[in-house]
Amino acid sequence: MPSVITAQYDEFAGSYDSSVDLPCCVLEGELVSRALGDCTGSTVLDLGGGSGIHARRAIEAGAALVDVFDISSEMLRVGQEAELKAGRRDRIRWFKADATQPFAEQFEHGIFPVDGYDIVMANWTIDNAASAPELVGMWKNAVERLKPGGKFLGMRLQNIHAGYLKTGKYGTKHIDFENIPGGIKYKVQCLINPPFSWECVAMSSTYPLANSIPKTLGLVEFQVMQAEQTDTVRKDREYWRDFVEDPSFVMVTARKIEDGAKSSLHSN
Repeated sequence: MPSVITAQYDEFAGSYDSSVDLPCCVLEGELVSRALGDCTGSTVLDLGGGSGIHARRAIEAGAALVDVFDISSEMLRVGQEAELKAGRRDRIRWFKADATQPFAEQFEHGIFPVDGYDIVMANWTIDNAASAPELVGMWKNAVERLKPGGKFLGMRLQNIHAGYLKTGKYGTKHIDFENIPGGIKYKVQCLINPPFSWECVAMSSTYPLANSIPKTLGLVEFQVMQAEQTDTVRKDREYWRDFVEDPSFVMVTARKIEDGAKSSLHSN
């Protein structure tokens, strides 16, 4: 992953957690929590988990252990400090990693659960690959570390051009669009005080909601959780009408095929 991408996350790491109260982030948080469900005793891999906002949701849902892998040292530092303030130790582990490169080449095998993680989540991570090889690398890390029968979940882009993203109605804007080979580069502007922004990429091979790569790697039973299923939207349907009619993001869940079923699939 380019150093400029790493630098941008390091730069706003101290401000990132301040965005959790923005309307879009409140909705995102509820979607993640609903997708996680009851995590009692589970092991969770948070791919591109940053400062651990969603890792903490998994802990609150009962997870025994969450491993956060992220490219930004500063995001990881912010997350570690938050855990210390919360008085928790050893429930969340923090690893600096490039999600686009094989984890087997970055870490000793012994750090991972022997049978794989019960849950792997990759919120926004997949939709920020800057090239086709990076995208494949991210999916491989996600699927290979998930145990057979385990759950995958992730916030995914659906429409980066939704009208309300021009006005910032729900707390963020999408600006500075640029066509690049195989996709679109743009910036997300987070409307806190002071605002900050970061560069993103939407590749045609994954946006919007293209799943051909993970399907070849063994993910099945893809489901989309829409905003109208949340209490956040139900409390103020009029305010959220624009989003419900044209969602810029959704929660996607899937399951890793069982070993026996995979063998049967390949034999047919």
